Amino acid sequence: MLFLIGFCFFKYYKYIPSDWGEQSLLTRWWYTAYLADYKFSFHLILYGSPLLIGYFFSSYFHKDWSNWSNPQFWFLCCFGIAVFSYRSVLSNHVDQWLIPFENYAHIDWLRSIVGTVARGTFLFLGIWIYWYFADKGKQPFYGFTVKNYSLKPYLVMLAIMLPLIGVASTLPDFLASYPQVQDFKSLDFSNASHFKHLALYELLYGLDFFSIEFFFRGFMVLAFVGIVGPRAIIPMAYVYLVIHWNKPMGELISSFFGGSLLGIIAYYSRSIVGGIIVHVGIAWMMELGAFISKYFFP
Repeated sequence: MLFLIGFCFFKYYKYIPSDWGEQSLLTRWWYTAYLADYKFSFHLILYGSPLLIGYFFSSYFHKDWSNWSNPQFWFLCCFGIAVFSYRSVLSNHVDQWLIPFENYAHIDWLRSIVGTVARGTFLFLGIWIYWYFADKGKQPFYGFTVKNYSLKPYLVMLAIMLPLIGVASTLPDFLASYPQVQDFKSLDFSNASHFKHLALYELLYGLDFFSIEFFFRGFMVLAFVGIVGPRAIIPMAYVYLVIHWNKPMGELISSFFGGSLLGIIAYYSRSIVGGIIVHVGIAWMMELGAFISKYFFP
């Protein structure tokens, strides 16, 4: 809880003057990193710090420091954070790849679509290479199994989330961020010919959460269990919280508890299939709720 409170202060307390009004310390660092073009280093620190802090607290409270002298533990930490950090900056390379298409009418939409595919492909390929050489004979591809899987509890979780998302869909803070598709200024939802762009975006938007679930509850939990056991869950949840740093505060706070719960389920079931259903389902419900609220009941 101390980390959660500290990070919220770090992100939401705005006291640093800027040309765009007062900023929080984290937002200032983000602008500085992107303007100075050390984006990758910024993300390495942003994701690596909570992971190591989480493992430090875990070792302290459990009186077990054995993982710190394990080379495989250090390799997994460095490898995982490096892969996810590069995934986070990959969209900047996509922008460069698409310069020849900058006159396309929906270039903002195209950048998002290609970026989503590139991020997911890179993440899966990078983790698969490690699994193939290190863990193939020990476990399925980090949770891609229906053994010990039951659909019912995940449907219950989605049912519980439905009214909460319905309430959130009426809040200005929520509607400022969702639906994500509102960011595409070239799309006009009164134009039926643009619906295919919307449908493809929403499909890939869900698949982006598919890859997120795989990385956090699959790799960050199941690749670490042989070294730290269930102590992999909270450090994973710390990093998962941090990737929501540009989301509304309610979503950021709930991500820690939701990520922890899904991590516990993945640890005991050794499957991420249900987590994928929940994560993608919530993402689509948030999009749909915001879309209905903003465009049908403004």
